[in-house]
Formats: sequence, C-alpha cells, structure tokens
Amino acid sequence: MVKSTKYTAIFVLILLSLIWGSTWLAIKIGLESLPPFLSAGWRFFVAFIPLFLYSLKMKKPIPKDWKTHFFFFWFSIINFSGGYALVYWGEQYINSGLASVLFSVMPFYVALFSIKLLPSEQVTLKKMLGIVTGFLGVVIIFHDQLKIGHPYGLYGMIALLISPAFSALGTIVGKKARARYHPVTLNTFPILYASFVLFGMHFALESGQSAVFDLKAILSLLYLGLLGTALAFVLYFWLLKTTSAVLMSLITFVTPPMALFWGWLIKAEPITWQLILGMLIIFVGIGVVRKAS
Repeated sequence: MVKSTKYTAIFVLILLSLIWGSTWLAIKIGLESLPPFLSAGWRFFVAFIPLFLYSLKMKKPIPKDWKTHFFFFWFSIINFSGGYALVYWGEQYINSGLASVLFSVMPFYVALFSIKLLPSEQVTLKKMLGIVTGFLGVVIIFHDQLKIGHPYGLYGMIALLISPAFSALGTIVGKKARARYHPVTLNTFPILYASFVLFGMHFALESGQSAVFDLKAILSLLYLGLLGTALAFVLYFWLLKTTSAVLMSLITFVTPPMALFWGWLIKAEPITWQLILGMLIIFVGIGVVRKAS
C-alpha cells in the first residue's frame, strides 16, 4: 500500500511537471489575442466550472458561512489572482522560457516563509546555501536579458520574480488548510473569486485594449483552465497534504527545461548560454535545498 502511494505520488509529480511545463507557452499564445488580466480571468472562470460540477457529483457540501468564504477569498488573492496577475502582465514583455525560469525561485520564497509559518520545516545553513546559489543563477539570467527584448522587459522580469512570493505563501497556507478541506473544495471557490478579481482588474486597467477571442485564444483558455488550473491544482494540493511544502515547490525547477524547449520548438524563442548556465546553477541550489530537507 505504501509503495503504491509512493508510485502514485511520483506519477502525479511527473504529470504536474508536464502540464505546468507547457502552460508558460500556452499563456504566451493566449496573450497574442487577449490582454493579460482578461486572459487570466477567463482561465480561472473556465477552471471553476468543472471543479464546481465535480464537487456536486462528489456530494461535497458547499460552504455557506461567511468565515469560510472570507478565507477562500483571501486564499484566492495570495494563491491565484495576485501572483497570476503579475505572471500574465510580465509575460507580455518576455519569452515563455525566461518567465518559467524566473518563476522557479518559488522554492526559495517557500523556504524563507517557512521560518515563520511552518516551524517544523526548519531553514538550515544548507538550505540557505541552496537559496543563495539559486539566486546566483537568477542573477546570471537577469543580467543576460537586461540589454535585449522589449523596452518593458526589465519590468516584466521583476514581475515574474515577485509573483512566486504569492504562490509560495499560497502553498504554505494551502498546506495548512488541507487538514480542513478536500483539495477540490480548497480550489473551487478561490478560483471563482480569483476570476472575479482579475475581471475587475481588466475593466479598471485594460478597458482600452482590444480582445479577440480567436481559435488561439479559445484553445489557450481551455487548456490552461481545464488542465493547467482545475486538474493541476487539485493534484498539487492533494499531494501537498503528505509532502513537505519546500519539496513540493521544487516542481517549479522541473518546468523550465520543458518550457524552454517548447518555446524554442514552437515559437523560435532563443536559448542563450547565459540562460542555460543560470538554470543549471539554480538546479544546483535546489539540489542543496532538497538534501537539507
């Protein structure tokens, strides 16, 4: 039984890596037709529909008290709308591979937040060494990109470096909340509230931008909503119940190579030697963190 659970966990990790490794390119494709906050809002609304229907099929009681929904709204801000607003806005100005590499600093945020929020996951000297090593890799990548690309590329990179802080906090809060909520319940209403927040941001900040719901946009939204959000986050929080938050966050280090590959293959996005070197140094850092966990 233990071995079966272990193999299931490994399969889920591989599946999550495959899905999230491709979402960066899917976001980039969707942004060719839709402004960022509108695109993100529709992604989460699409994800809400199957989750809500599945929760009804499972006969999971729909929370009705305000306290629970206040928590769901707060959780939606830190785990979904806050971080993904930055991701979508930033990826307008940088390529999908670089976006995935920059986002992979998330485990370092998780380790730092765990000092206060998850005392059982102690941040040792080895973990700190891994954090410093990982950030060195980010610095190398950052330096390589300063002189090329879109005029707002620097701001896009900064947005992608800040966004994992939201996801890291969401991972820790979600790990604690898994003791009270089924993973489907934990995602359903927060995802709905995230879509409302992002739609609000669209109407407030993007009213003058054109939006075209062409085939690329629709396929992007369906893929990101159904697989990249509804399925992926349920699996993620299912696995998080029995897995260290720091170790679970390491999945962000598996996605960059696949994101870089798909970006190069489909969109002809460049892969420079600085990008590869920085990524390898990040992997060294995460290896140190993993051994220390």
